[in-house]
Amino acid sequence: MTKRRTDGLAVLSRLKRHEIEAVAQQMAEVNRALGVIEAERQDLLNHINERGDPDAIESARVHSAFIRNVSETIHRKEAEAARLRESSAGVHQQLNGLFADAKRLEMISTSRAAQRNQRRNQLETAAQNEAFLAIWLQDRAAD
Repeated sequence: MTKRRTDGLAVLSRLKRHEIEAVAQQMAEVNRALGVIEAERQDLLNHINERGDPDAIESARVHSAFIRNVSETIHRKEAEAARLRESSAGVHQQLNGLFADAKRLEMISTSRAAQRNQRRNQLETAAQNEAFLAIWLQDRAAD
């Protein structure tokens, strides 16, 4: 196997690694956005529970409007989170495909390295056998 072919596999492996890193970064951004949305949603829910005395008659109307607005905001956040999860499914599929490609390249590289080692061992064994044969022939001729 030529050095050029080995370098080609190394280049492909590096390219796949960079693609994996880019897609993983996209996935991390989506997960971070989902975390922010969930934190905001939880904060709003806590804010509803901490809000004044809902039993007071004068604050009932204001409290009701506040709860309605917060509920609408929570529903929007949940819808946004659902959209992000749907879009991240494609990113997950892409990352899985890239991992499969990287593994395939690694297997090819490992296989070729094993073949090179085997060929090198065969050549070394053949050279040793030839040297031993030459020594044996010399010993025989000397007798």
